[in-house]
Amino acid sequence: MTEATLSCYTRPEGRSTVLALEGTLDVATAPQASAAIQRFILEHGASVVIDTSRLDFIDSKGVGTLIGAAKSARELGGKIYLLNPATPVRKIIETCGLTSLFPPPPAPEMSPETSAAPATNGNSKSRATGRTPARKTATAARE
Repeated sequence: MTEATLSCYTRPEGRSTVLALEGTLDVATAPQASAAIQRFILEHGASVVIDTSRLDFIDSKGVGTLIGAAKSARELGGKIYLLNPATPVRKIIETCGLTSLFPPPPAPEMSPETSAAPATNGNSKSRATGRTPARKTATAARE
């Protein structure tokens, strides 16, 4: 039997930082994940976005670790968000009825350049690029 491995690391995602978990979150790796989450909370605040898209296995101990992290975050006024949960993670969270405890992260804040309303003066050029958006022609629409 192979030894379970888990990689825990942070990465920037827009204006925030995400904690990524890759590999196996089980009885053998749960202490490592728990320590990484607690360290993240201390360094980045109580709301934690955890990317679980590359977790290939999670057992009941792994779910318990996430529940414990959610409790810690909630006590500090934060929340645990799961970003792109991998199929095994999504299935066990749904089966256990925990989807409301681990929602997807809120939409990232728009930067001032991208949050500006589009021009309504008849000028259809993009503010960001200065180019006119491509339009489908009747020929292209029939293809």
